[in-house]
Amino acid sequence: MGKSVIVTGANRGIGLSIVREFAKDGMQVWACARKESIEFENELSILSKETGSIVKPLYFDITDRNGAKAAAASVYREAGSIDILVNNAGVSDESLFLMTSLDKMESLFDVNFFSPLYFTQIAAKLMVRKKRGCIIHIASVSGIQNEKGRIAYGSSKAALIFASKTMAMELGSYGIRVNTVCPGFIDTDLWKERPEELRDRIAAETPLQRQGTPEEVAKAVLFLASDAASYITGSNLVVDGGRMT
Repeated sequence: MGKSVIVTGANRGIGLSIVREFAKDGMQVWACARKESIEFENELSILSKETGSIVKPLYFDITDRNGAKAAAASVYREAGSIDILVNNAGVSDESLFLMTSLDKMESLFDVNFFSPLYFTQIAAKLMVRKKRGCIIHIASVSGIQNEKGRIAYGSSKAALIFASKTMAMELGSYGIRVNTVCPGFIDTDLWKERPEELRDRIAAETPLQRQGTPEEVAKAVLFLASDAASYITGSNLVVDGGRMT
């Protein structure tokens, strides 16, 4: 039986693509979402039948500390270990600094930074028991390069990148690797909601001259979680078509 994997924010976009890649690789996948959905469960059921892998939904709100702790414990009891954790759940915001309330910033940081940190603490403590594990945080190029209107979102992702490197330093002696993936111009709902002229400009600034796909991000995540990346920790893998080069 394959390694056990937890993927948060797994009901669409990059998260769902990550679930698909892990399932195709023969792993046991717990796909996390906040709300129950028949469509989501049907999709996971079809994926499980197509790949022969165990793919199960796991429902909880990432900001609910008790729910997060119970979710990690349930996977550990059933699988006997948590081998891989992918923190993908997150929310975005686009507003100028002077127009962004502190309440909005705190709410966004809770989802994008504090909640994944707490969930990682819970999972890492379980990984320590086995002296192995892999943790991957999905951040963003917004956490590396400043951009107008991204004060809250970019700051939360920058904090996640920094925290990931610190985790790698502290958890390495337990055989736990921690890395970050920073997607750029990817075909997700986030970009569909932004102006067409902005999308055209970003595409023109991208060396590969196109938008990336969630599947391309997912394959990068699968690589970092694989044995092929067994000596990689504390790294930040940018998946943006070369725009940040």
